[in-house]
Amino acid sequence: MTRVVIAGAGAQGAVVADILGDAVGFVDDRPSQRGATILGLPVLGPLAALRDIEHDAVVVAIGDNRLRRELMEKLLALGARLATAIHPFASVARSASIGEGSMISAGAIVLPRAVIGRGVILNTKCSVDHDSAVGDFAHIGPGATVGGNVRIGEETLIGIGATVASGTAVGARSVIGAGAVVVRDVPDDVTAFGVPARITSDRRSAVPTR
Repeated sequence: MTRVVIAGAGAQGAVVADILGDAVGFVDDRPSQRGATILGLPVLGPLAALRDIEHDAVVVAIGDNRLRRELMEKLLALGARLATAIHPFASVARSASIGEGSMISAGAIVLPRAVIGRGVILNTKCSVDHDSAVGDFAHIGPGATVGGNVRIGEETLIGIGATVASGTAVGARSVIGAGAVVVRDVPDDVTAFGVPARITSDRRSAVPTR
């Protein structure tokens, strides 16, 4: 049996704990989480405690795409092995490819020849259709629909219930708002809302928030 530690004891960590069912516990640097128990699993200490915890692999369960990437790459540099969390009620085609460290929630559907990158979150009841590619550390929100032959860039967020029409592309680090419908390509580093989706801001000029 693989012993998995979940890095991040927030909401995404709870989702991953439910997917895995038998994780060792959590690590989290936030003082507020010290000594906590989440879904019956203990917070075992800060991230640095990993070196003293018997485990085989780690899942980085942080909702923020950029922070998830930073932590995962840090852990990989330290020699960590990453686990992939796939809910038993998700449907993943045999010909689909799932990158290491990704998290696939209940009801998610991944169709034939789809390629899911590293550290991706496919949230509850979302779908990624045939021959589509979701870039590393992207997040497809609950109930979102990604059509066939779509390209989603790295660190991009597709919001709750949004639709990305077949044959279109959404660039890296962009945000597609909840309920939006993408019917033409969206570039890197922008936010788009509406039906059809229209660009409302350029994220390159925004001050990053943590």
